[in-house]
Amino acid sequence: MAEKIFEAERLTKKYKTYALKQFDMEIKRGSIYGFIGKNGAGKTTLMRILTGRAVQTSGNISLFGEKDPKKLHIQLRRIGAIIEGPALYTKMTAKDNLEIIRLQYGIKDKGCIKEALKSVGLEDTGSKKACHFSLGMKQRLGIAMALIGRPEFLVLDEPVNGLDPEGILQLRKLLKKLNKEQGITILISSHILSELDQLATCYGFINKGKMQEQISADELIAKCKPYLSIRAGRVQNVAAVLKHMFPENELEVVSENRVNLYGFTGSTKEVIKELVLNDADVKEVKAEGASLERYYMSLINNK
Repeated sequence: MAEKIFEAERLTKKYKTYALKQFDMEIKRGSIYGFIGKNGAGKTTLMRILTGRAVQTSGNISLFGEKDPKKLHIQLRRIGAIIEGPALYTKMTAKDNLEIIRLQYGIKDKGCIKEALKSVGLEDTGSKKACHFSLGMKQRLGIAMALIGRPEFLVLDEPVNGLDPEGILQLRKLLKKLNKEQGITILISSHILSELDQLATCYGFINKGKMQEQISADELIAKCKPYLSIRAGRVQNVAAVLKHMFPENELEVVSENRVNLYGFTGSTKEVIKELVLNDADVKEVKAEGASLERYYMSLINNK
């Protein structure tokens, strides 16, 4: 079983209102964890606590197995992060930006600069100042700055924001490369689900400061197949009918009045007919297409 490199238990952060409330999360070594939620859902707050930029109101976190709050700062050295955008010195070159970070970290080996720039494809930018970089290049420079300490865990807050399709593609390739070739575990947040479904190996869905679901990419793909969503007064009757009609399909009672049948490709009329005959008190029947966005919306609307 893969090592848990981060775990949150009943994590709560309160400002005037709750940013996180009884929040649970776990990230395993080697994964690319897609952290999904609307703007304001609590993603950045969680990342700030994880990286030591904020302190929780209550609850516990562990990093690389360390749970003692007094010792967590030691484990933070194993993490690289971009929270709320990369902080660049725009009048300086990429190399000079990384030199400042190297000095701040107290790293003696100057070779880490060349290594980091090469990792993100910016080794040939020469004397070009960061203010003349494209947005995609700035994001990659920010990642290079996060890589300077050779981290085992990379935390990225909404890195695709504002990028054009080419920039998103380059960033996706870079993150896959860092994960595969250097074994870096990655936590990447976004409210744009379509940009994570080609990258993440597992997902966490957050809504209003609460974890709604954690799920592997394979499990999510299975659930994002075309499905039939049925709202009814007697969901147990619905479930019994669907189990009899489609014994091979996955069935989920998602709320007290809604049932989803995944992988459905049959006749909606036949299903409705059987439900009516079995007194299911049907209110609504909808055939839904495969969509990560639709799955997320159904998850937060039915819980």
